[in-house]
Amino acid sequence: MRLRGMPPSHTRSLLRSVRSHGFTITALASHAAEVRRDQVGLVVDGWSATFGELWEAAEGVAAVLYVGPLERRPLPVAIACSGPAMPIALLAAARLGLDAMPISPRSLDDHRSAVPSDALLIHDGEAPAWHRGPTLDAARILEWTRTDGSGLAATRSRVRILLPAVSSAGTVTTHVQGALGLQGLRQLAGLHDRLGVESTDVLLTCAPLQRGKGLQLLGMSLLTGATLVSAAHTASADRIRIIRDRFVSVLSASPSQLAGMLDHLERSGEPAPRLRRILVAGQDLDADLVRRLHSVWGPIVLTAYGTVQTGTVAVATPEVLSSHPGTSGRRLPGSDFGIVGHAGRGDAHGLLWVRGAHATVITEDRARITDGRLTIVGPLTKPDTSD
Repeated sequence: MRLRGMPPSHTRSLLRSVRSHGFTITALASHAAEVRRDQVGLVVDGWSATFGELWEAAEGVAAVLYVGPLERRPLPVAIACSGPAMPIALLAAARLGLDAMPISPRSLDDHRSAVPSDALLIHDGEAPAWHRGPTLDAARILEWTRTDGSGLAATRSRVRILLPAVSSAGTVTTHVQGALGLQGLRQLAGLHDRLGVESTDVLLTCAPLQRGKGLQLLGMSLLTGATLVSAAHTASADRIRIIRDRFVSVLSASPSQLAGMLDHLERSGEPAPRLRRILVAGQDLDADLVRRLHSVWGPIVLTAYGTVQTGTVAVATPEVLSSHPGTSGRRLPGSDFGIVGHAGRGDAHGLLWVRGAHATVITEDRARITDGRLTIVGPLTKPDTSD
């Protein structure tokens, strides 16, 4: 798949990676390492790596995991750690063709019923007593990043990412997301076109990399060559400092995180750092917040809506958002949405269903569709509460 502005040589690299690894995040990482080898690709908690170093670290960790903790068994891998160990372990599991389940360390006990009993659990701190499978301290992951894994043989290209989710009733379910697939790449490409990400951009994500938005932006970075900086669980003042120091051009945050940064700028009196794009997702969007953001940074705000199962399915550009401040936007390529019980694509109001990433889900949100635009009319059932 060729993105707008992607050179033909990069398109050929992406096709070679897809032939070797399938439509997976592994293919994106391999492609990024080939065409952007010496460019900084990921920054997490002060740790940074070029795309080449990230791929080499993932292959090195994969080689050690295969002969060590996994004992050459195709076990699923549950990744309940923070910092750079999380994306490295995720890419290592994907390189081995294994099922990978990223989980926030803060909610590991809450999601214990979703963790496969035989999974290799990579964790922060003490290993939970309830897990019967093998465990591994995340600190070992960083120790193994310098291992030479270049001799690792080819593995299956059917990588699956297991994403646990909690319903409004408190029921824990696991969504099995297969390989990105052509449809998943179409969604990433569509988000890229709406957001306008370039290889020279620096993206700051305030969502943990274990969450759907963080994972999607990791894929976006690997696909486009943009540098991804993670600032999850970080104070507003520190996020403003990171934007300045890292020359961030694209910011992704929830409404409450953005409100915190605006409040800090008002209290401190310091000028707002320059940004080219702001992507808002994860919580209900207040029209007043859109106006505050426009008054500080100009009409550069986009909003997005999606679910754990489908990824982002709707995006509102600054032009649409200026006219309709509360909207979640229009369909992304490879995605769809509608109102339960309403046939066709006409205007409707009611319970929302969404489709994307080979999954169709009836959400717990009520919405209004007007002229192809999606607007959530009630509070989001499971808003993003990460700070």
